[in-house]
Amino acid sequence: MKVAFVAPFFGAKAAGGAEHAARSLTMQLANAGLEIEVLTTCLQDLTTGLDKHVYPAGTSCEENLHIRRFPVPQANMQHFGALNDLILSGCKLTYAEELQFMTRHVTSPALLEWIYEHKNDYEWFCFIPYLFGTTCFGVPIAGEKSIVIPCFHDEGYTNLKIVHRMTHHVARFVCNTYAEQRFAQERFQIPASRCHTVGLGMDTTITGNPNRFRQKKGMNAPFVLYVGRRDTTKNVHTLIQYFLAYKARYPGKLKLALIGPAPLPMAGAHPDVIDLGFVSEQDKYDAYTAASVFCQPSLNESFSYVMMEAWLCQTPCLVHAQCDVTHDHVLASNGGLAFRNEQEFVAMLERLIHDPSLSASFAQQGRNYVIENYAWPRIVQRFKEKIFA
Repeated sequence: MKVAFVAPFFGAKAAGGAEHAARSLTMQLANAGLEIEVLTTCLQDLTTGLDKHVYPAGTSCEENLHIRRFPVPQANMQHFGALNDLILSGCKLTYAEELQFMTRHVTSPALLEWIYEHKNDYEWFCFIPYLFGTTCFGVPIAGEKSIVIPCFHDEGYTNLKIVHRMTHHVARFVCNTYAEQRFAQERFQIPASRCHTVGLGMDTTITGNPNRFRQKKGMNAPFVLYVGRRDTTKNVHTLIQYFLAYKARYPGKLKLALIGPAPLPMAGAHPDVIDLGFVSEQDKYDAYTAASVFCQPSLNESFSYVMMEAWLCQTPCLVHAQCDVTHDHVLASNGGLAFRNEQEFVAMLERLIHDPSLSASFAQQGRNYVIENYAWPRIVQRFKEKIFA
């Protein structure tokens, strides 16, 4: 069986949850004996830019994967940002404006032509994620051979007519959580027979050393940890606001540490908010293990790798209850608590900090949940038996 994975970005340096999912999944499937080929562009990721070729066009091999890269034409990006802002704010675009946006949101005519000319060479085309031109224009070409791993969440892009039309051509949707599947069925009227919840795989062997982290970073005080992009789309500004409200009510040594890209969304420096910036993978695992609580404040997630990593490192999670995906994880695992507002955040954080036996119980139950549901052998088996059957 030969399967093509189609992604706008691909590589070890590509930042983002969907990019990590695409690379780890294809490598695991290839190692399990499937013939996998990746069709992608010469771009690296969103942060690097939508018009900057980092990789040369052509073929290469990377850890049992055959990768075929295609150029992205230089597009006039003059109105792209304005269109993107209108979409995210909920404004409706004309179909012509949607096409104008999507042709600039990572589309490669050469890649699409390859799918058209070589459709019979592959048994399936797996597209990930949904919101790029590689998927919205590629799926109708692949037609009955198309599988989409959408990474859906409730955002403006899911209201685009071009996205809705794309969903009608998909043979099978592969969702990361049951909350995502519910959203997909409701937003796009997708029959349950075309939706499968598989999840994303995790390396369940990761471990951290809390003492090593504290010594290396000078973090001797207890701390709440956030890992991910530090901007308003991840609701990090709310986390900082709520944490400072907690400190105003409960003065003490507790800190908030943040790991990840982008400047902190706050007016000025604060002694209790620690910006750790980029760290190595092992430093990140050490930080999870050293943290008293891991907080995932995002309202829009389709899976949340960082929650799973925190649980594997035996740290309880505090999530926003308005995010169905992370809230479902907490309810299913009994691995933490969920807040809806500042008052609940303050109360729940205080409970987790000052009830170590409860926090330890949440952490262990969260770890068990990840191992039972998202260990790689289980995910590969689901793809073989349910998705590629």
